[in-house]
Amino acid sequence: MNASRILAPVASVLLSASPALAIPSISIAPGDSPAGGYLPLSIFGIAPVAGMGDETIVNFTTSSFVFGGETWGSVGISSNGYLKVGGATGADSASINTALPGASAPRNILAPFWTDLDFSLGGAFRIGTLTDGVDTWLVSDWDGVHGFGSPEAYSFQVWIGINGVEDITFTYGPLGALPANLTIGAQDASGTVGDTWYYNGIGTAPFNGMQLRVSSLDLPVDVPEPAALALFGLGLAGLALTRRRKIKG
Repeated sequence: MNASRILAPVASVLLSASPALAIPSISIAPGDSPAGGYLPLSIFGIAPVAGMGDETIVNFTTSSFVFGGETWGSVGISSNGYLKVGGATGADSASINTALPGASAPRNILAPFWTDLDFSLGGAFRIGTLTDGVDTWLVSDWDGVHGFGSPEAYSFQVWIGINGVEDITFTYGPLGALPANLTIGAQDASGTVGDTWYYNGIGTAPFNGMQLRVSSLDLPVDVPEPAALALFGLGLAGLALTRRRKIKG
């Protein structure tokens, strides 16, 4: 993707906030994604983000998007299968998953496949924007990433509309045998509002072709029809790269 990178801390970018009383309910349910399923960014010629490994966080500035009743302008990507809205620090890197919402989990996250993953064993992460000519989405793509110490690999994405309304979906491509410890869910910045679709064997397990929609129920959600997508423009600047050494017992 050839995004520029500045090795410096990044602060959460909150562009606007809803009134204090407007705390949304967040839910996850089956729903169509813009492309009708998992669509690898590699087919658009988007290069993998360099430096992804084990316990890695990479931050990006983005066009504004809506999540949890607020508008944001940055994301922090975790090697462990989740995205932190508003950017992340090393303290937000977590290989041990929890149910959501949860006070011990990283706050303000979209977690399509939160488990202990390791890019050093294979796979790639890509991020870019796609458009159907009317609407545009920020797509974060974990492609063929292995579980820690495992031959199993997993492909999944987060699609985020950058069209002024909340429009967030999870999509799933080829998936190896699922790890015992896995969370699919989302929670807001307070750590008190969220939803878990799947947690450690409880719930509907993800499968190749599954699509899930993340919604704040008190906000209008305009869902564009699936359409042919084209690479639109990357408009992203990688801001920081943080690694934390994993200690294994």
